[in-house]
Amino acid sequence: MNLSKKLHQWQEAQLIDSATADKIHAFEKEESKPIALWAFGSLGAIAIVLGIISVIASNWVQTPDWVKLLADLVLCLITGLTLYRVISKGHSSQTNQWFREILVVFYYGFTLASMALIGQTYQLGGSIAKLLLVWTLATLPVVLLGRGKFLTVLWVISTSATYAFNLEALYDFIESFIDSTLWVDVIFASLYVLSPLFFILLSRINWLVKNRPTMADTISRYSWFSLTLAGWLSQYLWYVPFTLSAGETSSVQKFLAICLFATASIIIFIPKLYKERPKGTHLAMRIVLAVIFLICSTAMWHIHSNPSIGALTNITYMFVLAWAALKIHSIKLFNLMTALICLRLLIVYFEVFGSMLETGIGLVGGGVVTLLVVWGWFKKADVLAQYFGLSKTHTPEGEA
Repeated sequence: MNLSKKLHQWQEAQLIDSATADKIHAFEKEESKPIALWAFGSLGAIAIVLGIISVIASNWVQTPDWVKLLADLVLCLITGLTLYRVISKGHSSQTNQWFREILVVFYYGFTLASMALIGQTYQLGGSIAKLLLVWTLATLPVVLLGRGKFLTVLWVISTSATYAFNLEALYDFIESFIDSTLWVDVIFASLYVLSPLFFILLSRINWLVKNRPTMADTISRYSWFSLTLAGWLSQYLWYVPFTLSAGETSSVQKFLAICLFATASIIIFIPKLYKERPKGTHLAMRIVLAVIFLICSTAMWHIHSNPSIGALTNITYMFVLAWAALKIHSIKLFNLMTALICLRLLIVYFEVFGSMLETGIGLVGGGVVTLLVVWGWFKKADVLAQYFGLSKTHTPEGEA
């Protein structure tokens, strides 16, 4: 339902007068950002960068080195000066913010292309890991000039790739300090698995929270999304045999000990990391993080496949997420979880009675179960939400 229609309903119900409605409409119009405009503008900037790279690549042999480098330098200077001019204007109109964001996205991608061009021209060599690391560190001040979610998502993806590539390079560095190959492998695996926790810590830097709240919130959300997705995917560990040798068991134990320490540390410091969030949100974060560690770690200790246990842990996990959605007052997340629970129960039915799917009885039974699950969801979801003090009109108070 759009804002104008909602304001009209409030006026008819005599909740607000026409003057208040006009003020609300003017405020929302000023504050609102057309998502499509910002997203497609950023995609356009990325497309230009890729187009420049394609032009250079297709004419690499024919184009003299000095022409390529000069064109790169001129374009870099033009972009930098334009960005400086836009920032120096100081006003925060939608057009200014949009143009500023597009320039930052373009400059961010163009810097990587320029570094690759210089390295290729002078045959500097080096690995992709080093290139991405230098690029990520060098462009950090430029990224911090931006404000939008698209730029933050792009930065998170790029930084995650940089992190993954440099972990490979870090393996040899760790091995030079630790003689035990077992411990090197354990530390290496831990750095991979615990990467979402590192991004959570990154998103809670005080300067970032105060001066770039959108970026901090977006990094935090995607970090928690990665954690919850890992918890959801852990069910599939139960679908395959998981036999460990004596050496592998020792490695897994050390790996889980490191993960337990890191997870427990985050759980303890959640109130300090998320000072602006209410206690209910802190409790939800702590419970969800503890449950994720519990179900992921227990799924690594079995010999034969146990799909039924995987399904049971997954349904229980989604119940925990639904409860967490109630604690953070997110009706959308609560409805999503209840829908996924219903869908998972239906999948369990098909897994148990899969041989009957070829018969009409199986199809009829599946249809009946589907209708009952959907009816139960629509019948009880709102009642349960209202019981916990949550209604459809609530605005999300805080989400990870």
